Amino acid sequence: MDWVRLEIIVPAILIILYYLYYRKFRFYLIAEKAQPNVLRHKLARGTPPPSYPNGWYRLCRSAELKIGQVEEIKFAGRHIAYYRGTDKVVYAVAAYCPHMGANLGIGGQVKFKSCIECPFHGWAFDGKSGLCVNSEKLDPKIVSTYCYNNIEKMDPNKKGEYLQKVEEGEIKIKTYLVKELRGIVYIWLHCLEAKPWYDPVSEQSDHLQLRGESVNFVNCHIQEIPENGADARHFDYIHSSVNDYIPTWIVSFKWTMKSLPANDPDFFKKMEHSKEKVRKYQKNLFDQYLSNKELRQYMNVLCLDAYLVFFNKWKFNVIWATGFQMGPATVALYVLSDVFEALYKQAIQPVERFNLKVFHTLYTTSSLPYWASAYILGGELRQVIADVSLWNNKIFTDKVAYNLKGDADPLLLRWRQWYAQFYEGSREFEKSLDALEW
Repeated sequence: MDWVRLEIIVPAILIILYYLYYRKFRFYLIAEKAQPNVLRHKLARGTPPPSYPNGWYRLCRSAELKIGQVEEIKFAGRHIAYYRGTDKVVYAVAAYCPHMGANLGIGGQVKFKSCIECPFHGWAFDGKSGLCVNSEKLDPKIVSTYCYNNIEKMDPNKKGEYLQKVEEGEIKIKTYLVKELRGIVYIWLHCLEAKPWYDPVSEQSDHLQLRGESVNFVNCHIQEIPENGADARHFDYIHSSVNDYIPTWIVSFKWTMKSLPANDPDFFKKMEHSKEKVRKYQKNLFDQYLSNKELRQYMNVLCLDAYLVFFNKWKFNVIWATGFQMGPATVALYVLSDVFEALYKQAIQPVERFNLKVFHTLYTTSSLPYWASAYILGGELRQVIADVSLWNNKIFTDKVAYNLKGDADPLLLRWRQWYAQFYEGSREFEKSLDALEW
């Protein structure tokens, strides 16, 4: 009988242990808790460009927004309510109801498939058109709009009215263009309300499996983070350590890097890799990302080789990485090694000036054990934290001294020239924002 019991108990324990292991590492999340600091945006940070460049931004992961779920977010100087309708489509609208100013994203509910209902008085707004509607037929509500005669002095008009009618008819709220690709929801933000001039690329990564994500809060200008992708020299100083326990004289990382805007006339020649295996891998990626010539202007590409160096003498190539910076705030970094393949998706959400939320989402080959992908994510996060300690304590220098005789600084100069295209109208937008934050 004891033998029979053991035969039942041991498998049961193993099943429970594997279940706990699976729950922990199947999707490994490392999320830093935000440290509120209302003085962040008031600290002297040099003379930076505007804080909210134009482009596609990550809104959320698809799995984070269920059907009928409503959320709100403070994003790039805007307050946005977003939700997934019962038609399974994600919508994003200006957060505040024009009736009495309630936040639609806090307590609002999905109604009429594509609409969001205000929690205060039940007004419903269509996520496609922004119209205030009466029913599932989306017939518009007719309303009368009043405003104060003089909100500063609070004086009445000649009729003795403090509020006067300015118009009657349909009313709508602002809607935002949203796209859902490969498990990520993106939102288009432009300070002049221009339509998108590029689209996020839907990568061909079905062979890779979502494994985890890290979330960090960073206090710096948004440009500082993607600029790292063109900063070849900083790798030697910030990212040489393998871990906290092994001295760099025993084993260290060494890096070689190329960075170039994708519309450079000699792009393919300059970015060609010396190793045939990597050339074939990169060709597939270039065919995927750069086939549309009109999009190349808005994309910067980096190629990064990492080596392990033992005792400052023996060097072994361990990974080859190819990254695509698409617009101001998203990066897809493909990592190839002899053991596994991975994809990191970096995304930046500007919460407010000098207050950023940074995501690194990891996809790997499905054959890689869950613990291994968790270890890889942790290793990548260690490198990010090394950067964060610098980002949080530096200023943005608008007047930069470059050593153009070397091979590193020309990459930085070229990158800043490329990134500047995303700021159209951003300064005026930032000045127009209400200084009062509730």
